Amino acid sequence: MEVEGFHFDSMGTTEEQERYCLGGFHPIAIGDMLDPQAGLAPSERRYRILHKLGFGSYATVWLARDIRSGTFVAVKVTTADSGASEEREAKMLAKATAAQGDTSPMHILRLHDHFAIVGPNGLHHVLVTDVVLPILSVGIHRTSPDWRKAAARGLVLGVAQMHRHGVKHGDLHLGNLGCAMPELLNQDEDDVVQDLSPYELTVVLPRDPRVQTASLPPYVVMPCQLSAYWARIRSSDSPPDVKILDFGNAREMHEPAGELQCAVEACAPELAFARVARKEACPEWDASSDVWAVGTTIYEIVAGSSLFYGIGLADGLLDTMVKLTGAVPPAWQSYWNVRPRLQGTEVSSQATTEEWERRRATLRAGCVDEADADQLVQLLRRVLVLDPEKRPTIDEVLQDPWFQDAK
Repeated sequence: MEVEGFHFDSMGTTEEQERYCLGGFHPIAIGDMLDPQAGLAPSERRYRILHKLGFGSYATVWLARDIRSGTFVAVKVTTADSGASEEREAKMLAKATAAQGDTSPMHILRLHDHFAIVGPNGLHHVLVTDVVLPILSVGIHRTSPDWRKAAARGLVLGVAQMHRHGVKHGDLHLGNLGCAMPELLNQDEDDVVQDLSPYELTVVLPRDPRVQTASLPPYVVMPCQLSAYWARIRSSDSPPDVKILDFGNAREMHEPAGELQCAVEACAPELAFARVARKEACPEWDASSDVWAVGTTIYEIVAGSSLFYGIGLADGLLDTMVKLTGAVPPAWQSYWNVRPRLQGTEVSSQATTEEWERRRATLRAGCVDEADADQLVQLLRRVLVLDPEKRPTIDEVLQDPWFQDAK
């Protein structure tokens, strides 16, 4: 039965109550217990829900306690209609973080558990991972140049790890990076529950009493203020432990591409042209496409703003890419010649030099000194080239002189 409305509205601060229906969200309340093994009594289950961390169109994410280990974990519970994509994400996360003799610190979100639960709205996938703070919540503009360089290096290390394990990401941008919270290991559950922001609940009360069924939770919960809590417990001088998140677009290296849904910042030139000019929904891409996205993300970490701020997936994006590189690729030329938006662009080495001088001025505030800014611009110009075959590998990026003094 369709829900026609509710008495109380959470005003966009929580997931939509209407999505608690067949195929939608799984109803969860604070204190609920989840477990991979079906049929257990609640007291015997493994993961206890303590607070909400976030939500999206296809999942809710919760702070939970692993009763067996005593550690805090993040529990992502998907909608029942998103099963295939979430199963793929779990598979790619597991492959990207497989040990395979790699003893270096892992800069990819670690998957601890993956299972399915059946509820009144269908079958839902559950992904249990480390608790991380989205890097966008850190306030990069308040961090030091050393912190930013360490964050950039963590990104490169993470991409190098996944590429070594045969995984390409497909959507690398600042919104898909997080900072680990190792300080949580030393926190008592009572302290965590008390120190997180108080629960802000909206009672789920449908106007039609006939739809007050098990499909609905008793209330929806506004996500806690995790960034404020982390600011209180973290060591102020500790470098960031960056983790790469969201493997929904990820594929094995030689796997055919599916429909690509990546942010503009993550869209390499070969993908941007295929989508804008050729209207391809599933353009082919490889590890070099990730390398381009690493370059744009490093720029955003250091500058505090996007390389393509205010630009959508259209001719303006192609225009900016050419301004950064100084040449129109031969494969683009016929399209370029008939597009009024592009014909007026000055394409020359001088124009590109001037463009990078402007970009350098933006980057300078996030760099240690003038020499550091010069090295960063040299790195970005190596990485942000239109021809994917001429980009460095991610291991070559890691060896760049700009990273040599990263902490």
